[in-house]
Amino acid sequence: MIFSLVSPEFVVFTAWLEFCDAWRLSKKCETIQGWTLTHSYFTIMGGFTDGGDAITDPSDFGDYPGIVKPVGHGTDRQVAVTKQEILDKSKGDFFTKSIVILQLLWFTCQYVGRWASHLPRSQLEVMTLAYTALTIIVCALWWHKPLNLHFPIQVTKESHQPPPTQVDQMHPAPLAAKIVEIDPHWIFLVTGLIFGGIHCLAWSFSFPTSGETQLWRNGAIMITVAPPISTIYTFTSRRQHGLGILGALSYRMFIYGSYYLVARVILLVVTFTSLRSPPPALYQTPQWSSIIPHFG
Repeated sequence: MIFSLVSPEFVVFTAWLEFCDAWRLSKKCETIQGWTLTHSYFTIMGGFTDGGDAITDPSDFGDYPGIVKPVGHGTDRQVAVTKQEILDKSKGDFFTKSIVILQLLWFTCQYVGRWASHLPRSQLEVMTLAYTALTIIVCALWWHKPLNLHFPIQVTKESHQPPPTQVDQMHPAPLAAKIVEIDPHWIFLVTGLIFGGIHCLAWSFSFPTSGETQLWRNGAIMITVAPPISTIYTFTSRRQHGLGILGALSYRMFIYGSYYLVARVILLVVTFTSLRSPPPALYQTPQWSSIIPHFG
């Protein structure tokens, strides 16, 4: 929750990494009957364990009938645990996830309605819209991920299980393969521009004082510019010095710690201090009949 509040881009970054790992695992296991993206998420989360050790390598699945079991006397295999059985352990289902998405989309429609009706919007609404945009991306990436699982499924290795005669090969679509192989640090650039750019929508909003206006504008510029600059710097450092993701992230955290976090705190404070003298029209609701085409 702290990361989501201070740096929601980091949450999107994490969700993207998990999605790419799950997608790659699904392509490797595409010949296994019944294997889904939910199985891949469950596997990389450590859902299958043998004595406390997580089983994540697809080449080992054939030795664990609790994960994959043979079909007939051939080399065909199918999942031992269905998607429904995994989701039964999840604390979220299609209905609850859909409700969250609908609430986020409804808030977005409300904001667009106020803009179309030329009604004033508060800084709090702009900030919430920025969080909403990134939350929708996270929900889309985690749509097939089981939520808040507490206990893994214990499986036992059986050496007499015959291994598959051929290793499943990854045959991704060219476009999808290029997308998941993009350097994940560029996600910060995209999400930073989205999150900071939405904050810039309040550039001409009414603030109680000119000082708060300048603080908001400077903070919005900082959180918009910092992610692209740090992304380019991190990407260049990895290329030049051969740094891994953790090493590259140390550069990013330094930059964020110096500029981005300060700007985020400023925006949070100004968001709530600006509510002490809101314009009266802020409490008016959009007249949807004047926005949506209709008869009568």
